[in-house]
Parts: sequence; C-alpha cells; structure tokens
Amino acid sequence: MTQADRLAQGLAATGVIADGRALEQLAGWLALHQRWSRRINLTGPADADELIDRHLLDCARVLPMLPRGPLVDVGSGAGLPGLVVAIMEPSRSMFLLEILERRCAFLEQAALTLGLDNVSVVRARCEDWRPPVKLAGVLARAVAPLPKLLAMTAPLMADGTPLFAMKGPGWRDEVADLPAHIRLTGQEHYRLPGRDHDHVLLRLEQQVDDDSCHEEGG
Repeated sequence: MTQADRLAQGLAATGVIADGRALEQLAGWLALHQRWSRRINLTGPADADELIDRHLLDCARVLPMLPRGPLVDVGSGAGLPGLVVAIMEPSRSMFLLEILERRCAFLEQAALTLGLDNVSVVRARCEDWRPPVKLAGVLARAVAPLPKLLAMTAPLMADGTPLFAMKGPGWRDEVADLPAHIRLTGQEHYRLPGRDHDHVLLRLEQQVDDDSCHEEGG
C-alpha cells in the first residue's frame, strides 16, 4: 500500500474527506519530514506509517470539532496540527507559533513547498505574541501538561478566545484541579483507526468577571 493510499483510507475511516490536492500536500509534508528529521528532531523516531496513523490522522480527525475562523497552533513544532488544518481547510488563516529557530525554518519551508498561502509562521513564545486578528481559538497538541499550557496561553485567552487542547487517555488527571477562573466548556471524544484508547479535544475558557462587566456597563 502506498502512503497516499494509506492516507486516503485512514482519513475515510475517520470520516474526514480530503480532495486530491490535500492528499498530495499531506504526502508532501511526509516527504519533507523525512528529509528534515535526518538533521533535527521534529516528532521523535517515527516511520511514515506511524506518522500517518499516529499524527496526521489525529490532527485531521479534530477538524469537524473546531470553530470557523483564524486559529493559532501554539508550540507548532512539525506543524501538527497547524499545517494539517491549513492543508485541509485552505480558506482558514493559520498562525504557527514556535520558539525554536530550526523548527520555524521547517515550518516556513513546508508552507512554501506545499503552497500554503493561508499559513503565517511566527517565532515567538505565546506569552509574548499578540495576534493581528481576532482568533477563533488557540490550538495545542503535545505541548505541555494542562496547568502549564493554561499559564502559557493565558494572554491569548484573556479576550474570551477558547483553548482547544488535544489530549490522550490521561486527560482526566489534568483537568482534576483546574484554576478557579478556567471553565471546561466542551469535550469531544474520538478514536483513531487501529487504536484502542480514547483521544479527546478539550475546550477551555477563562471565566468572565461578571462584577467588572456590570461596573463597566454602569
């Protein structure tokens, strides 16, 4: 089975539809990843089949669960999930936030090679970056445990922007002691083909201070 066939079958099994161009771009990401991984660590040791089954399908699976509008992928690394979202939804603006220079170079090369005009690569910590547009959400996958992730993304969430955190089986331990000002407002559970454990996309929002709102409103 070719990589393209594996991709197409895996996406179909998750219920995500990809056209021919998207499949070509995902295959192009795989080729770039294999070349760059000889020089820098992007996702840890992984062959092409594992990259498809464990990473690309996981990123594609959450697409129907995301809000419309611009998103930022914090700690984007190899572009998972940001580049996958940008490939599958070319009309959506995607910001890829990454602090490491060599990973930013990979992301920029991938966006250029794959023809992703909807991608902006930003080298910055999410604590220090201010988006040029109103974001529909902050997206994070395999960045940090939830308490640390919430601290990192707090400035981006301050204006009411929700955080969408992709988590594995241990997610319940991470949400057990959320800060008082954070609300878990959604959880979408899903499984990937050939895997026997649940994945979840968590939606978290900062609690609005009703008292301050009343004061401002008179």
